[in-house]
Amino acid sequence: MAKSYHLTLARLLAATPVLFGAAAHAQHDHSAPANSVKAELVSPSGHASGKTASTILRLTGQDGKSVTLAELEVAHTEKLHLLVVDETLTDYHHEHPVAGDTPGDYRFDFSPRFGGTYHVWADVVPVATGQQEYAKAEVKVQGPPATKNKALNATAEADGYRFSLTTENNGPLESGKATIVRIKATTPDGKDFTGLEPVMGAYAHMVAFPENLESVTHVHPMGKEPATATERGGPELSFHVEPEKPGFQKLFLQTQIDGREVYAAFGIEVKAGSNTAATAAGDYTCPMHSEVKQKALGKCPKCGMALVPAKQDSEKKHDHDH
Repeated sequence: MAKSYHLTLARLLAATPVLFGAAAHAQHDHSAPANSVKAELVSPSGHASGKTASTILRLTGQDGKSVTLAELEVAHTEKLHLLVVDETLTDYHHEHPVAGDTPGDYRFDFSPRFGGTYHVWADVVPVATGQQEYAKAEVKVQGPPATKNKALNATAEADGYRFSLTTENNGPLESGKATIVRIKATTPDGKDFTGLEPVMGAYAHMVAFPENLESVTHVHPMGKEPATATERGGPELSFHVEPEKPGFQKLFLQTQIDGREVYAAFGIEVKAGSNTAATAAGDYTCPMHSEVKQKALGKCPKCGMALVPAKQDSEKKHDHDH
């Protein structure tokens, strides 16, 4: 079922605005193969804002054959993640459909808050390719759409907790340039919060959508992931990001506190980068799999994580990008 949440956007941090962004597919890797999976939303009845409707997601291969659960790998405790947002980047849902009665059909309850077009990405790792893919679909919802809001904010409050976003060296994010985004969680009384619970095998999930809704990014915090349900994280989470294009993006941070999911939203602007080569030799590697090396930016074929300049491999450790 769609997750409900309440956000109160606070003032921007006093420092230079901090930005976020990344590509949905292999960044700058034009040799990457096209998606092997296609997605389609099938609904027995229409969708209307404020109402819950049983919905079917249908996955097929390029040959038209159904894609079953046996043909998908587990990525952060699930074989299928659905990343859903409305056309104004206001109403975000993270769903996990279950297998339906027909092979290739996956069932979930969808509760859109607004009308208009909702964009849906099926985040999957096919067994056949071993690489992360985003298969996109759309669904029309009856009712008035939300008001589009492009306000920038580097702090957000959710369920009384405050989440503050900063960047490495407090500089702006630029397209084509890898950097570290940090988010700090604090309690309602302003103290560091260290009670972030595991959610889908991580202490948080970060999803970003550009204004044109042509892509999506789904990343997890760097560092050690929780091994048991009793482990806790915070107050600071670090994410490795690399924007592909400049422009406005909406970032949604998903955490879990006291058994409930807590979402915080940020509006950010990615500046145009110089697009210069990160290393003179043009060598890139995976921070988690040092044996992976190539001459162009892209994603690791083993874990799907964004490659970084080889010279940074010994300086930083990053998480898997699934």
